[in-house]
Formats: sequence, C-alpha cells, structure tokens
Amino acid sequence: MNLRLSYPLLAAGLPLGALVAWQLGGAQGAGAMLGVLAALAVSALGMAWQARTASKGRALDGFVLTFLGKLAVLTLGTLSLRYVAVLAESFDWSAYLLGFAAAVVWAMLSTSLGHLRPARIPRSTTP
Repeated sequence: MNLRLSYPLLAAGLPLGALVAWQLGGAQGAGAMLGVLAALAVSALGMAWQARTASKGRALDGFVLTFLGKLAVLTLGTLSLRYVAVLAESFDWSAYLLGFAAAVVWAMLSTSLGHLRPARIPRSTTP
C-alpha cells in the first residue's frame, strides 16, 4: 500500500474544509468543520489500519473496520449534536453531516490517487 501521497492529499482537505466553514460562519460553519475534522481523522486512522492489515494479507478486514468506524463516528456525532442541548447550540448537526460526507469523498479520492502509479512499459516491447 503506497501511502506517501495519500496522507498529504488527505491533509489538503483541512484547509478546504476550513475555507467552507469560514464562508458558512456561525453554528453551520462550526458543524461543517467538526464534520470535516472527524471524517479526516477517522480516514487517516483507517488508512493506517488498512495498511497494517494488508501487510498481513487481510486487506478486507481493514476496509470493513474502517467503514464501520466511519459509520459509528457519523452516527454518534450526529445524534450527539442533534440531541445534546449544549452541543446543539454551538454546532449544526446537518452541516456536520454534509461536512463529514464531503470529507469522506475527499478521503476516498486522495487514497485512490495515492495508489496510482505510472504504467511501466518494458523497453524491449518490439520483437
């Protein structure tokens, strides 16, 4: 698993999320930024876990656990922002959902781009 490019691309999502959150402002911006931070943190941990399990020959285990981790963080974060009154005043739960979803898509793209390698064509391809 090639992670040299994946982590910098993943980290590039933070300034983009901060820019969108700053444009939204208020509770919506705070909720969106919290969603971006949560998604990127879980994605980075998931990428490390997938690399570890892939080295042991169990790549699907890492992928499934990463998916379940993202689902748990999404669900618990949304429920706590929706139903805990102190958090609901500061963070918008719907902006959290949108920020989380956008950051997960960004993480999937950055992971995919991190695994791209140029095609290696042997020099002696002609007979």
